[in-house]
Amino acid sequence: LYFLNIPNDNLKLNYPSLAFIFCYALQSALSSEKSVSEVPETVDDFLCNFLVRLGMSRTLDCFQTEWYELIERGVFTAQDAGLVPTVYTRNQQLETENMHLKKDLENYKLAANKAKEALLKMQKERDFHRMHHKRVVQEKNKLICDIKRLKTHYASYEPVLKQLTEKYQSTLRQKMLTSLERDRAVGQVTGLQATLQNLESGRSIQIPVTKGKIFS
Repeated sequence: LYFLNIPNDNLKLNYPSLAFIFCYALQSALSSEKSVSEVPETVDDFLCNFLVRLGMSRTLDCFQTEWYELIERGVFTAQDAGLVPTVYTRNQQLETENMHLKKDLENYKLAANKAKEALLKMQKERDFHRMHHKRVVQEKNKLICDIKRLKTHYASYEPVLKQLTEKYQSTLRQKMLTSLERDRAVGQVTGLQATLQNLESGRSIQIPVTKGKIFS
């Protein structure tokens, strides 16, 4: 590790010192063992990106303010700060990618949980419809059995119904014959009554005539 050769009197901050921030940034970048060859990044860019990634906006503002003040005062130049080794820049990129991958993983977990819930809901609906279909099939089979039983039951009554129908028709014919005989008998009685009344009327007329002839 190397540090900027800057007098301590020029680094009076209310926030962490530049050296502390730089050490912490390099220590964070050492977490990876991979080494790649990329364009080196300047120290100030590396620190700015590091602070932005951590969300340390106030420290970033303070750092940038004092950084450019020191450059303007001629304490050092931007070229004096040097470049950050590519491995540190690559480690920072890998850590950022790791953070994005973690976020993607969380999103995938949420999507998987939602898909799992949707699958469980669909399975419950499938089981419900399956049970409903099974119950409907059972009811249909029961109705078919009841219909067959009723057909068999009513088939046993067919001879009895036929016999009762024949008896009814025979009784109806007898009733008709009885009505005809009754009408004939009533007619005969009516005729006899009329004849009797005529006879009685004729008798009542002839008797006075006969008596008149006797007394005369």
